[in-house]
Amino acid sequence: MRTLRAASVRHLLRHPAQLALALAGLTLGVGTIVAVDIAAASARRAFALSVSAVNGPATHRLSGGPGGIEEAFYVHLVMHPPRSAQVQPHFAPVVSGYVRLGERVLELIGLDPLASSALGGEAAAGAAPALLADPAAARRWFTEPGAVFLSATTAGQLALRPGERFALEVAGVPREARLAGLLPGAAGFDALMLTDIAQAQEWLGAPGRLSRIDVRLPAGAAGAALEQALRAQLPPDVQLTATRARARETFAMTDAFTTNLRAMSLLALLVGTFLIYGAVSFAVLQRRTIIAVLRALGATRAEVLGVVLGEAAALGAAGALLGTLLGVVIGRTLVGLVSRTINDLYFVVAVNELALPGLTVAKALLAGLGTALVAALLPALEVAGSAPRLALARSVIEARAQRLARVLVGLAALLAGLSGACIVLFAHSLFAGFAALFLLLLAVAAVTPAALGACARAGVHLAGARSTLARLALEDVAASLSRTGVAVAALGMALTAMIGVAVMVESFRGSLQEWLLTTLRADIYVSAPGPGAELSRRLEPQVIQGLLGLPAVRAHSEARRTVVGSPYGELDVNALRLGPTGGAGFPLTAGEPRAAWRAFEEGAVLISQPLAWRLRLKLHDWLTLTTAAGPRAFAIAGIYREYGNDRGEVLMELGTYRRLWHDEAIGGLGLYLRPTADVAQVMAQLRAAAHARQGLFIRSNAELRALSMSIFERTFLITRVLYWLAAGVAAIGLVSALLAWELARTRELALLRTLGVTPGGSAALVLLQTLFMGIAAFLAAVPAGLLTALVLTGVINRRAFGWHIDLHLATAQFLNALVLALAAALVAALYPAWRAARAPLAAHLRAE
Repeated sequence: MRTLRAASVRHLLRHPAQLALALAGLTLGVGTIVAVDIAAASARRAFALSVSAVNGPATHRLSGGPGGIEEAFYVHLVMHPPRSAQVQPHFAPVVSGYVRLGERVLELIGLDPLASSALGGEAAAGAAPALLADPAAARRWFTEPGAVFLSATTAGQLALRPGERFALEVAGVPREARLAGLLPGAAGFDALMLTDIAQAQEWLGAPGRLSRIDVRLPAGAAGAALEQALRAQLPPDVQLTATRARARETFAMTDAFTTNLRAMSLLALLVGTFLIYGAVSFAVLQRRTIIAVLRALGATRAEVLGVVLGEAAALGAAGALLGTLLGVVIGRTLVGLVSRTINDLYFVVAVNELALPGLTVAKALLAGLGTALVAALLPALEVAGSAPRLALARSVIEARAQRLARVLVGLAALLAGLSGACIVLFAHSLFAGFAALFLLLLAVAAVTPAALGACARAGVHLAGARSTLARLALEDVAASLSRTGVAVAALGMALTAMIGVAVMVESFRGSLQEWLLTTLRADIYVSAPGPGAELSRRLEPQVIQGLLGLPAVRAHSEARRTVVGSPYGELDVNALRLGPTGGAGFPLTAGEPRAAWRAFEEGAVLISQPLAWRLRLKLHDWLTLTTAAGPRAFAIAGIYREYGNDRGEVLMELGTYRRLWHDEAIGGLGLYLRPTADVAQVMAQLRAAAHARQGLFIRSNAELRALSMSIFERTFLITRVLYWLAAGVAAIGLVSALLAWELARTRELALLRTLGVTPGGSAALVLLQTLFMGIAAFLAAVPAGLLTALVLTGVINRRAFGWHIDLHLATAQFLNALVLALAAALVAALYPAWRAARAPLAAHLRAE
């Protein structure tokens, strides 16, 4: 064993470049997983702290419809609380909305410190006792107009000091606030601004209305009895929900997004598995002679197996450690991209610190060690099980590799069949969709060695008669599958994923552009600023009159986006009064257009594809929504294509919405101009009409399309980063594998030199072989990449978000993959080609 270990260490020290490349690939694969986990966990933790800060110790919450809850109902609850066994619940009113400070959006929380402190606990409700304990802070809270409290971190980022006045906007309306103080124990408050409940009502334009009422019920049977008693006295438009369930529902909004990121990170590690397999197998092949000699001298199979697996375990442990450190570094950049995407698409979150969960560290260790050991197991078993005499014969090794390549063709067919079965048998499972994708990628890797051999032999027949050098190069590739097959398989799999992701992104971009051209029919769009379907996003009536009074405006549409309750949880509703183009801006994928829009005018609803997929609703089904008068079922008259909201939305006629929810507000206008009107000039007139009244988002349809596409680009920037990381792992793998293979052929190349091959010819031989393998990997990846794109667009994105995406192909999707393949092959060839041309022949032929 001492001799075996010495031989192992000596070999590793004599091949530092090969060891470093393998370690770099594993480190990058593990680092990608850690970085994605850190980014997702950091954003989730920041939002969880924010939710905890807002909810405090509340166990339940009472929420109303779009208009919130009447303040009088809160007074009724306090005066006449439900009782059970002499136990009563605690209530705290809350008014919430959003404010904008320059480019920063914060959630505004208006609360009553006296009522909130009665809930107990530590958070937004818990800030109340601390505020009340400070007489000066309490005095400012109750007496100073515009008094607000921020966390020290947020105040520092905004360069605000206590006592300082500053301007903010609520739905575009300018307001003046004063920083009355900093919040004590500010964990979770970085995205929040706290103020008195009356001040929040004034700013949000909701006098006498509450966004919700926080409720704390005792645990056990007494709490269950109180909950039942409370439900019995609720008005029809008020719902009681558990805060934990609400938090889970909010976190579920980002599940599909983070799942896609984790799948991309696992892809990098999957490619890394082939890299480690190649590195270990080449290290074993390079030492077959010494291992065979040691076996002949008495080393047992178990001792050889232990040494090889020990090397892999050490490599895996080092890769896991370095990958964790690298993941923290990458995670710092990635967390900004993830949080920005979450802010664009889901909810407001402020991430000011990285979270490294213990599970992520354990996952990194498991991924590094597990990947290295699994990848090393096959070559370790093969070398340990070989007879010493046969282990010295190169022909035996390659004969086994040829047989294994044929077996892998059958395995590839099986994996492809299993991939198809996952898609067909589990029609809605996102996990099954990813399983199908990874099985497909493994099938590509399994069939690549046999395809490489076939391509090389075909090349011999085509080019062999014209060039002896080409025949020598290609025959050697076909005869060395034990070394070339794994490298090309890893690169081919990475290129497949790269092409598939590129086609998916381009297809999504093309589908989104076509949808925007179809949907944005008005010349100019006007809306109140604010995130999502925030209720404070409403246009002031006087502003609307001024905008519609311009001579250039010939017609308009009106929209009100809001959130309503349903048996499925809260759903986004887009209440719309159609413009002169009617429903042409909503392309239907189910339902006859004329009948659907007629039913829409009569009170039916249309739903978007993502909502139909998520709730498994079909045409002519019924959807129940909670109106001001209680639950009401709406007929589904059609399903339309929509990419603006991956949770889906309900489209309702504005008159129907107003009649059932008693909400007269308008959140946005679509303005249709006269043919002779100049868009830029009209936009300037619109801004002048709204000046000093309300800050509005006023954009032409071209500007709105550009804004939508910029959000799209930001969203998929993360995907591009991850697939380039995976491609980087594959490129390192190809360089490592081909470098080891070429360096092991020094005797063969030296023999060719003695038979008349010039130094330039030997360098050209090496270069030709590596470039051929890069091209072979690319050619195998093209059809496989198209299949991967079909799985990504038609299965993964469909199941994750409910979108239907049309396939769009472009030259750049394939050109990038070809450039990567050729660049990796060229880099892998440079040093061996230089060495082959300058090698001293006598030294390399001495053993012959």
